[in-house]
Amino acid sequence: MAIIFIRTLIFYIITIFALRVMGKRQIGELEPSELVVTILISELSTLPIQDNNIPILYALIPIFALVSFEMLSSVISLKSLGFRTFLSGCYNVIIENGKINQREMNKTQLTLDELMEELRKGGAVRPEDVRFCVLETSGKMSVLLKGETSVTALPVPLVVDGCIIKSNLKKLGFTKSDILRMLNERGVSSFSQTFWMSVCENEINVIKKDES
Repeated sequence: MAIIFIRTLIFYIITIFALRVMGKRQIGELEPSELVVTILISELSTLPIQDNNIPILYALIPIFALVSFEMLSSVISLKSLGFRTFLSGCYNVIIENGKINQREMNKTQLTLDELMEELRKGGAVRPEDVRFCVLETSGKMSVLLKGETSVTALPVPLVVDGCIIKSNLKKLGFTKSDILRMLNERGVSSFSQTFWMSVCENEINVIKKDES
C-alpha cells in the first residue's frame, strides 16, 4: 500500500511539473498537440501505479521525452509560421457583421445549437447582434457584439514575426515591394525586423521587433 501511495505521489508531482513546463493552466487553453501530450502523460503515469512490477523509469523516460518534444515544437513554432499553422491550425470566422458563414460552420463541424449557446454566453440573443464570432485555435469561441466596437472588419495579417503571409498579399492585391515601402515609411527597414503588420479598414498597423 505504501508503494502505491509513493508512486502515485511521484507521478502526481511529475504530471503537474510537465503541465507547468508546457506553460498552460487549463485544459481549455491547450493546443491540439499539447492536449495529445497531456493525455499520453496521464496514460503513461497510470501504468506503474496499477502494476508495481513496472519500473518507474519505464514511464518517466517517455514522459520527459514527450515534454521535450512539446517544448521543441513550441520553439520551432515561434520561428516557423508554417509549422505553427500545421500544428495549431487557424482561427475560423463564424459570424461577420451579423451574417453566419455556413461554410465555416460545416468546415468546423459546428452545429447551430452549439453556435447559439456560445452567442448567449457572449451576451448575444441573435446572430444579427454580433459583429464577429471567431472560433479560436484553442476551441474557444470569441464573441464581439456590434455595440462594443465600430470596427466592421478583422485585421488581415500581412507580416507575422518576419514571415510574409503571401495568401493575404494576393487577396488584397499587394506585392512585396508595396509592403516593404509601407514598412520603410513607418521606420522599419526589412521584413525580418517586423513583428506584426496588418491592415484593417485601410489602416496599416506595424509593430517592430524588440532589439533583444
